[in-house]
Amino acid sequence: MRDCENALWPCSMTGAVSCLAGIDGIGTVIHGPSGCYYYPATILHREIHCTSLIEEDIICGTGEQLRDLVTKIRPRYPLLAVVNTCTPAIIGEDFSALIPPDVLMVDSPGFLGTFEDGYRAAVDMLPVKIDPYPTGVNLDGVNLLDPFSPGNVIEARRILSDAGVMVSATFCSGKLEDLSRASSVRVGTNPDLCSGWGEAAGSLLGLRATQDTLAALDRRFPGVDPGVFEREMETVREAITVACGKYLNRYEPPSVAIFSWSGYAEFAARMLHDYLDAAITVVGSRNRAGSSKFRTAEASSLPVVEDLLARDPPDLVLGSSFEQRLCPAAAFVPFTYPLRGMVRLRARPLIGSQGLLGLMEDVLNACRDHAPGRPGG
Repeated sequence: MRDCENALWPCSMTGAVSCLAGIDGIGTVIHGPSGCYYYPATILHREIHCTSLIEEDIICGTGEQLRDLVTKIRPRYPLLAVVNTCTPAIIGEDFSALIPPDVLMVDSPGFLGTFEDGYRAAVDMLPVKIDPYPTGVNLDGVNLLDPFSPGNVIEARRILSDAGVMVSATFCSGKLEDLSRASSVRVGTNPDLCSGWGEAAGSLLGLRATQDTLAALDRRFPGVDPGVFEREMETVREAITVACGKYLNRYEPPSVAIFSWSGYAEFAARMLHDYLDAAITVVGSRNRAGSSKFRTAEASSLPVVEDLLARDPPDLVLGSSFEQRLCPAAAFVPFTYPLRGMVRLRARPLIGSQGLLGLMEDVLNACRDHAPGRPGG
């Protein structure tokens, strides 16, 4: 069961809602009290509906509220999905006879698991139809909670288009009708959010991974041209090497603590180590930590994060507003949810060429601004 004390990462209910609410054409209903509604509605910035259960409903039953809301809003959407929350789940009510059979019922109360568990539970319920003769790929790992997702979609489509590859469906973004012609091949963006729809052809997170993925697609589809990206890749590597070299000529390599999804954090750690000779103090994973040559720890609660930062204080922190507050003397690069007290309007990718360039640019500027002898350093 999920430990909810001082949690920094959303629960499985929010994970399920983030999947469904990202798809245009699906109406999402949270079956629970208003508190379960306001949290995802605030962080996901999508229209979400809620049965807003109160004490009387818990005693007398919650089915009538659910049936009434479904009946009211059903005409507005091609497809309706209901996400169950902790309170109705604990009561153990059976809603199968109360809602139409074409309404998706996702049983993902917060106490059952992680944000990623809820996301996958909802993905599995989607009405996906795989095209046996695909002409494109599915774009995988796109999520409303991820601050890099809007930029990742743009960068992925640019890279794939330059190589002559179409995008069939995006999990989980885009239009509902795209799911009816999904590809049997998928390309990832966020390694920790795999839909499972289609055979994995690789990832676009990192230059080498993108190169390998395009090579795999070249073997699978006619007319794919990986050459455009390969030429671009060399230019990107040279630009980053030169910029990092100039920094290291003036300053010492930074010590860095990184907090995010496991895949994102590991990627950033490798890039900063390889290009900037950075000493990685910790890779703090909001979800289950993967294998790494760096020191890793699951960092999904405030006391754990505070201890990790205090144990080996870094020069630079990549993370959320929580890490920024806990380590105010360090340089800071926004890297994961939540990001408060700042304006973020631009779509920032983490994948592909532009993602790596943006990451290194942000890191170098943050380190320069906090370097000894500079104001604030």
